[in-house]
Amino acid sequence: MTVSIKTSLQYKIDEVVLVTKSGKIDISSIFTEINIFDSLLMPVMSGNIMIRDSLNLSGQLFFDGSEALLLSFKKDDKSKELAFKKSFRIYKQSDRYNDGPATVKYLLHFVSDELMYSDQQRVNQSYEATYSDIVKSILLDYLKVPKNNLGGIYENSLGIKKIIVPNLRPLEAIQWCSKRAVDINSSANFMFFQNVTGYNFVSLSTLLSQKEVIDVKYQTKNIEGVNSFKEMQGARYLEVLSLNDAIDKTRAGVNAGKFIGFDPITRSITTKNISYGDHYTNMSHGNKTPNFTSIQNRDGMENSEAFNSRKAVSIFGYEKQFSEYIKKKDPTSISKEENIENWYFQRKAVLKNLMSKKLKIVMPGNFQLSSGFNVNVDAPQIGVFNKSANDNDKSISGKYIIIASRQIISFEKHETIIEVASGSSTLDFIPTSSREEQREILEYSTV
Repeated sequence: MTVSIKTSLQYKIDEVVLVTKSGKIDISSIFTEINIFDSLLMPVMSGNIMIRDSLNLSGQLFFDGSEALLLSFKKDDKSKELAFKKSFRIYKQSDRYNDGPATVKYLLHFVSDELMYSDQQRVNQSYEATYSDIVKSILLDYLKVPKNNLGGIYENSLGIKKIIVPNLRPLEAIQWCSKRAVDINSSANFMFFQNVTGYNFVSLSTLLSQKEVIDVKYQTKNIEGVNSFKEMQGARYLEVLSLNDAIDKTRAGVNAGKFIGFDPITRSITTKNISYGDHYTNMSHGNKTPNFTSIQNRDGMENSEAFNSRKAVSIFGYEKQFSEYIKKKDPTSISKEENIENWYFQRKAVLKNLMSKKLKIVMPGNFQLSSGFNVNVDAPQIGVFNKSANDNDKSISGKYIIIASRQIISFEKHETIIEVASGSSTLDFIPTSSREEQREILEYSTV
């Protein structure tokens, strides 16, 4: 990638325009800050723009949801990868106050137009297709998403299903599908989200298999003669949001749990024990070692065997495949039956495991740092430096997926704040608790 910049925080404005009932209004000279948000857990992009208005725009415009905002930025004239161009719908004005005798400040909130359109309709329709095809159908038929906004990754889910979408808004229906979709390894890790490339319906396995877009490093910035792309790699701030919440992972069934299914047709009950390896090994990860610690409880039981940590109960149809009557009278229903046992318990465990290690990083402005992309974090050790040892902190270094990003654009600079997560680590071993630790806890408590 070729980037010709003087400082890593610079950017160029192509367009910051309000589309109103009376025409287009250029507001590139009166905004003070723009924030653009995207997230792996949200279906659309959103944001806000702070306006310093001395033209009485607020008095002339209604800001009633009919106005649109056109945004177009680039880092320089050469790198298309670092450009941003999207339209949004303004849905609210807030925080309005006087900023002098002839000036007023206010915040305009904007969101992708598909969200407002989605809120005006419902999907109450039967489908007989893969979840991937159902999602595409809803995007095109209900939301009428332009072809040029379908630039994300679309992955085929496993199996044709016969379902009825239960009277949901289109975006809600798509998220409903993503929770139930499984990949070729029957892993419940599909995500639906919008990032800088467009809408995506893709598994975490596929996302985590992608190459990193940047190596995040700590280095002195804006040095004369230093390659401009290397300037873009330097992080200004890093915060560990979470590293390994043992209680949260236990309650979410990350380590172990139990699925209990009741089939009302065959009147049978099936119990399935699920351990950490059952949901971890059937999907791809960014690093070589699971973010897992083997811990024994007071009974000497490993946490990966404590199946009563979480129980999930649901109606399902797994036992139908063994019914001779159904095989004879309605054989096609078996192959198109919803495989609830593959996602109902596992999806929560998969997402909780991914979110168990999260970092917040402040980077030079980079529109390529968007949800769904991977970064490689090279975090130095804090403390006494040993020349003979590797100064890389393996507890937080490694490959991460961006789960949320915030682009902050002001007159002076462009910065990007990203939250990244990983369910794996670069450690060479899986930590294991010792009996001495358990004995120390018990003996100290009884003193």
